[in-house]
Amino acid sequence: MVSRTLFISSLLISVSGSYAQTFDWTSVQASTNLSWVDCYDGFKCARLQVPLDYANEDGAKAGIAVIRYPSTATSDNYRGTVLFNPGGPGESGVTALQSVGPLFAQVIGSQYDIVSFDPRGVGVTLPRTEFFPTETERALWLADPTKFSHVINATHDSTLLPKMWANAQLLGQMAKDPDTAGMLQHVGTDNVARDMLRITEASGQDKLMFWGVSYGTALGATFAAMFPDRVERLVIDGVLDLEAYYSGDWRHQIEDADAALQTFFDGCVAAGPTLCAFYADSASEIQANLESLYASVLASPVLAYVEGSSTYGIVDFPVLKNAVKVSLYAPYALFATLAQGLAELQAGNGTTIYTMQLDNAPYECDCDGSAEPYGNAWETVYAVACGDAVENTASAAGLTAYWDEIKDTSSFADSLMFQYVGCSGWKVHREGRFMGPFGGNTSFPLLVIGNTADPVTPLSAAKKAAAAFPGAVVLTQDSPGHTSLAASSNCVYAHVQAYFQNGTLPEVGTVCSVESELFPANA
Repeated sequence: MVSRTLFISSLLISVSGSYAQTFDWTSVQASTNLSWVDCYDGFKCARLQVPLDYANEDGAKAGIAVIRYPSTATSDNYRGTVLFNPGGPGESGVTALQSVGPLFAQVIGSQYDIVSFDPRGVGVTLPRTEFFPTETERALWLADPTKFSHVINATHDSTLLPKMWANAQLLGQMAKDPDTAGMLQHVGTDNVARDMLRITEASGQDKLMFWGVSYGTALGATFAAMFPDRVERLVIDGVLDLEAYYSGDWRHQIEDADAALQTFFDGCVAAGPTLCAFYADSASEIQANLESLYASVLASPVLAYVEGSSTYGIVDFPVLKNAVKVSLYAPYALFATLAQGLAELQAGNGTTIYTMQLDNAPYECDCDGSAEPYGNAWETVYAVACGDAVENTASAAGLTAYWDEIKDTSSFADSLMFQYVGCSGWKVHREGRFMGPFGGNTSFPLLVIGNTADPVTPLSAAKKAAAAFPGAVVLTQDSPGHTSLAASSNCVYAHVQAYFQNGTLPEVGTVCSVESELFPANA
């Protein structure tokens, strides 16, 4: 069994901005079967042709980029294909599988091909979701905090929401107008679920085997609701509340975020000053010190600069808050770094904190036009999540009213606003898209996994999903972090392997401990 931690959250933070440059995807022609070619190091790649609009099979096509980590089993022991989705919406399965494919093969078993793909509009799948004519214009847009910010706190700046609302309307128009082919209306979750069925069938299987994490749980559960008789094995891990996701109101997704942060305070005290650089004698004192830093950078931002480096900026309130939030996704990987960064910030150095929360490497102009396709997860979040949801017609005043509703639900309420603000300007919603009901009797029961302190997909959502699909069982991992893959748990791995290989579900009420340490001695 796997003994190392699968830090999928930190992996996804790193892969969202770039693609491996060792394979030329332009050489792969789309076809209705999976014509595999060698790619990267030990992988196979193909491009599957599917209808852009499933209501018009003879119309325009999409070319789904698919990657396979091959089974090493003999033909007699081969068990089929397991699809993996790393979340998002907008994360590249092609990139993610290059990092986790061998580890997943250890967990699930070498009898299976591990397959992932870039969903519609993402990465090297064609056509791509792009809002700007050049990557340079995109970078300039993202650099303006009145156009995009991970943390939007209207209490600190009452003028911010009206500006962001106006820019959201502008972005929505900029995305819609160039889309003369109507691609954006077809990138939604229901069509990706249909693509998964086509990948499954092209792999020679009648029913889906799937492991989806984070947004991948919305994809998996949507598939199960749309095609309940086509489920062979289906694991959803770090579960979104589907009703909330499709309504466009995500306030409940952060109900365990403060509990996740509490594990930082408690873990730091337990680790001691040698292992936790932000140590104080009690958890409440550490919490107070963090609150003091929030107030300090709100009044006087701190420089983040390393001579000779292209990474530089300032640590203000949104940057610090986002760095803390990022650490909650992968606490076993990042809590020690967060503690070090907070201690440095107290001393006037913001470099570590600033670096922690960067989505991508610093932008550099592709002056000769030879760069690989850039990561477009940011665009796809809007195109998919906003396009999936009930249309958001909030005015600038409506955004302020929404902030007043949610601001006291969690100390991380300000991290929810970017989605609600962005969707208020989105203008592409396909009529007839699937929006429920979510649930049903599947041909095989689902395995549903949730952590006790997941910052963005609470355990309550896992329990709600399991209740909607009769026979589904919740497997609880007793840890902070986003999805079970944030920590190493041989207990969870054993149950996942038994489920895929034998169809064995855990006993109801099973709780798994983890082997990882929040502040390891070798950090």
